[in-house]
Amino acid sequence: MEQELYKILYIIREYSKIYDITPYIVGGFIRDYLLGKKPQDIDFLIDPFNIDFIDNLSKILKGRLVILDEERKYFRIVVKNKENTFVLDFTPIYQQNLLLEIVRRDFTINSIVLNLRNFEIYDPLKGLKDLERNVLKLSSPDSLKEDPLRILRVFRFGASGFKIDKSVFESIRKNSQRLSKIKPERIHEELYKILKNPFTSYIWKEMEEYNVLREIFPELSEMKNIPWSEPHHENPLEHSITTLYVLEELFYNIDKIFPSIKKELEKYFSEKLFSEFTKKETLKLASLLHDIGKSKTYSIDENNLVHYYGHSKVGSEMLEEIAERLKLSNKELSFIQKIIRNHMYLIDFIKNQEINPIHKLISRVNEDVPSLIFLFISDQIAIKRTFENKEYFEKLLQDFFRLKSIPKPLLSGHEIMQLFNLQPSPLVGILKEKLIEAQIEEKIKTKEEAIRFLKEILENERNTSRDHS
Repeated sequence: MEQELYKILYIIREYSKIYDITPYIVGGFIRDYLLGKKPQDIDFLIDPFNIDFIDNLSKILKGRLVILDEERKYFRIVVKNKENTFVLDFTPIYQQNLLLEIVRRDFTINSIVLNLRNFEIYDPLKGLKDLERNVLKLSSPDSLKEDPLRILRVFRFGASGFKIDKSVFESIRKNSQRLSKIKPERIHEELYKILKNPFTSYIWKEMEEYNVLREIFPELSEMKNIPWSEPHHENPLEHSITTLYVLEELFYNIDKIFPSIKKELEKYFSEKLFSEFTKKETLKLASLLHDIGKSKTYSIDENNLVHYYGHSKVGSEMLEEIAERLKLSNKELSFIQKIIRNHMYLIDFIKNQEINPIHKLISRVNEDVPSLIFLFISDQIAIKRTFENKEYFEKLLQDFFRLKSIPKPLLSGHEIMQLFNLQPSPLVGILKEKLIEAQIEEKIKTKEEAIRFLKEILENERNTSRDHS
């Protein structure tokens, strides 16, 4: 990749001489390159700006020219080959003043400028020093005010290992309410970029401390005020963040905890759900939100014990509003709702481990059994502070991956109700579960066999009821 990158930079440098243009590289490319990463996105400042230069350059590089904002003169060249894609963004210098341009940027570590013509570094905000010290500072006191999405970028850099300067936290507290003015699509993507880091639980605590969490997830933030009792040892907000902490530890140590199915789990959790983001990031989000239904379902009994009856179902319903607010895709919503609605489903099977629930789990959440099991494990460890039944869960996961395919039910719930004159009820779900279980075991293969199978179950139920009466 480096050879291709150097070739692109060499062509831009040499071609700029023909137009008597000075191209400057600025932003994340320099930061990431100095950190030893392999960045493929490069921001260029062009002085003086010349659209013909960019147009002809795209042809020389055999790239695709994209007009991002014609009025503000924002252009992009996308250069693709078999292995790599390079994204080159070109903009003019703000008011033709390089210092003003630098001060308008978000953080000092992103304000380092390289003159591609003479290779001189321009660093008036001492970004190189901050990069060396691993410290995140704002380029100007108004940085977060100008673009409040930068508040979430602060936490993203914090999750990646940067120490956040105290002045940045002070500015976050002053500007947190401005997040409401940001397009939800931008917030949506930035949240996933935070969750893509391996360890983020402490970041969500900081978000709560500096009034950011209540702007993005008020349903989550208000959980700190919900009563709780044993077996819990912390309030529901703290418990949700602890559940995320445990989940991230599971992901990080997956090869030690489940060595026999490590490859299968990694392949499953790397499946994409939103843009370049995967089921791993989405499950982490689900772990944060898995108990939001507690705010609407808690009750206190005569022994002063707190109960949250039905919180899984209510929580999955509350996700509709969150999905609308943050513009989650249907795929994300369906996945998170499914996992949250069923996150307590394994509790009864743990008490009676002689029964293998894998078929029932599949009928509940289809291909997402690993996500359900991982959330259940994380939730239970967060409560009990110990990992119980590891062998049992490993056996469940092994059984799941041994199944070659997960069949679509031969009869839908609606068809079952029509065929047997049933009203919507838990019975319909039970029949559907039994049907999928029989399909997995290859006891039935056709629609006609499915109808006879369910008819027999219902007749046996009726006969049993008559005997008891």
